[in-house]
Amino acid sequence: MRYSARVFALTLAVAIPTGALAQQPLDFRAAQTAMNASPAGTAAADAEVRAAEHQAEAVAHLYRPTVTASASLIAYEKTLGLDLSGSKMRVESEIDSYLASLSGQFPPAFASIVEAVTGRIGAAVPGLLSAIPDRYDYTARDTIVRPNLTAVMPLYTGGALEAVRDAANAQVVLAMGVRDVARQADTVRLAQVYFGAQLADVLAGSAQQTLQSAERHLNNARAMEREGVIARSVTLQAIVARDAAQRAVERAERDREMARLALVRLTRRPAQELATPLFVNPAPVPESEATSGSNGQALLTRGAEQAAAASERLARSTTRPTAYAFGSVSASPQQSMPVDPDWVVGVTVRVPLMTAVNRRELVAAAVARRQAARLRAEQTDDRVAGEVESSRLLVENARRAFLSMDSSLAAAAENLRVNEIAFREGEGTAAQVTDAQTALALAQTQRATAAYEYDVALAALLAISGSPGRFADFAEDPARLTIP
Repeated sequence: MRYSARVFALTLAVAIPTGALAQQPLDFRAAQTAMNASPAGTAAADAEVRAAEHQAEAVAHLYRPTVTASASLIAYEKTLGLDLSGSKMRVESEIDSYLASLSGQFPPAFASIVEAVTGRIGAAVPGLLSAIPDRYDYTARDTIVRPNLTAVMPLYTGGALEAVRDAANAQVVLAMGVRDVARQADTVRLAQVYFGAQLADVLAGSAQQTLQSAERHLNNARAMEREGVIARSVTLQAIVARDAAQRAVERAERDREMARLALVRLTRRPAQELATPLFVNPAPVPESEATSGSNGQALLTRGAEQAAAASERLARSTTRPTAYAFGSVSASPQQSMPVDPDWVVGVTVRVPLMTAVNRRELVAAAVARRQAARLRAEQTDDRVAGEVESSRLLVENARRAFLSMDSSLAAAAENLRVNEIAFREGEGTAAQVTDAQTALALAQTQRATAAYEYDVALAALLAISGSPGRFADFAEDPARLTIP
């Protein structure tokens, strides 16, 4: 018998889909993780931050030399012409002078012999030189592969390269600001949708309780009508109240389905039970949490200031000289053309004298933009401080409203119970029961709405303060008050 029970349990476990066993209620922290990973989250903003960081790293070392290896396939033809007539005349003159000086270098006894030899040589020189043309033309034609190694290194750019680097770093800050603003907005939106679904559940449950109360009241009215205690009109009033409660339940169910659908679309997770209820922290939010920190707006204004400063630095560089060192070496000198050097090194200095752009006005415009960015940063700081204070007051008002409703809710529930008993005893009226039902439903709705307003206002406060991730910690605080 025990063996059969175990086999049946194992078969049942295998038959149940794995997803049904593994699916767990969705808490707010998991919903936030799912939203961030979905296209509706900050995945695109994260990619923009990574792109800006890579771009900044790419231009972080602009003063390093740029070394380029190149190879050129060159076919060329070069014609050289050389005039030899002057050289021939100079050679003939030099030979004649030399031969004339020989007679004085030998004894008189050999004078006749020396004159005979020099005469023959002098007579033969013009003939020998005539074999050499007066002009020599040479044509060189070849196809070569010329490999080169070239290096260029900036020495001074007047601040232009530093401005490019600062502008890239400013883009990183701006991308981080955009991402943080998106995360802050997403946290508030998720709080609205997630706890909106919880609020819809609570309101649907409250509507169902009102319907059950209306059903009890209608049953009591019908029983009392059969006994002749009340008139038919009282029963009809109870029927009208019950039908209104039924319509309220149907409307609450539609609202709940719409709220769940909005959460599914936001998190890209299938519909499932929600684990984090509507909550209110009994203690006020600490002052350290309600201060304007490094939020996305502050990053945006700081990035704008850095970009404006880089723009000013770049504008000022247009009025300053620049200097570059360069060098080039042939990797295969034997493949070079005759007019090409084997290597070249040098320094180039450029001094701007006149341009089509008024550089003074360009600098003045950059200075004005930097001043505007600084003023906007101050305005943003003031606005964020005001938003933080407003959000803190909204949180505190919602917290106090929630805490003050416990007695009202208990009184409304007791009032309904007393009026139902009074109606059954024939001492109360149907209108009193209906009013008591409405009062209880209203108290339940107001209490749930106060908790919802607290949760959304708290999410907004933490987002503006620059710590939206802290919201889940408040939602999981063991001391929190919840609405089941």
